Amino acid sequence: MAPLTTRAVLLRAYDYGETSRIFRFYTRDRGLLGIMAKGVRGRSGKGGSALATFTTGDLTAYVKPNRDLHTMKDFAGVRARGGLGGHMLRFGGASAVAELVVAHTEQESNPDLFEALETALDTLEGAGESLLPTACLSALWQVVAALGFAPEVDHCVRCGRSLTDSDEMGRFDAGAGGVRCAGCGADAAGPRLGPGARDQLIRLLEGRLDPPVDVPRRHLSLLSDFVAFHVASRPLKSLHFLGDILPTS
Repeated sequence: MAPLTTRAVLLRAYDYGETSRIFRFYTRDRGLLGIMAKGVRGRSGKGGSALATFTTGDLTAYVKPNRDLHTMKDFAGVRARGGLGGHMLRFGGASAVAELVVAHTEQESNPDLFEALETALDTLEGAGESLLPTACLSALWQVVAALGFAPEVDHCVRCGRSLTDSDEMGRFDAGAGGVRCAGCGADAAGPRLGPGARDQLIRLLEGRLDPPVDVPRRHLSLLSDFVAFHVASRPLKSLHFLGDILPTS
């Protein structure tokens, strides 16, 4: 069998036996792949020296149909992103992005998601301290959007009325998939969302970080509820951890 070579991002790694490891890569050409790397622990062979979490590189592996675990031949890293591991909030944001991708995706190509993943990790590594909480939220929302689950923020999810020029207080209805206008939100149980917070949500989805959002933990709560309804079907542990380390304001 001829090996497959594709650009890939390493999202997770687990020890297996005494010398091997199992990796979860998100690849440009085949989506999410589980890879067995034999003999990489304790030596630099088979690309072992480049196998750091969140590294982008060229993965060469023997990929067989209808299998969950494939065999690695080589991994040549081209972007290590070492800065993510040296800062708790950067690492927390990157870990949440990785868990989101692993929880939803399968072995199928999604170039938009691959680009969103790389952009998210690069943004998290490069964002300044004051913008880092906003960068975490934006990275996650853009990955959610690339998965095909962007919330509706321009029109009421119940009546369809435009909210573009509205200054009314609405509600975020995670189950319905977006924002309700004031009239349709009167009997809804979701958190209230004013025009300022809605504008911040729009900027997060568009990847605009400056100015930073107000009360990032409240924005993370909206995102967590939305992800549980539409993307992962369960609460993600990394989002809970991220909530603990995000600033309160």
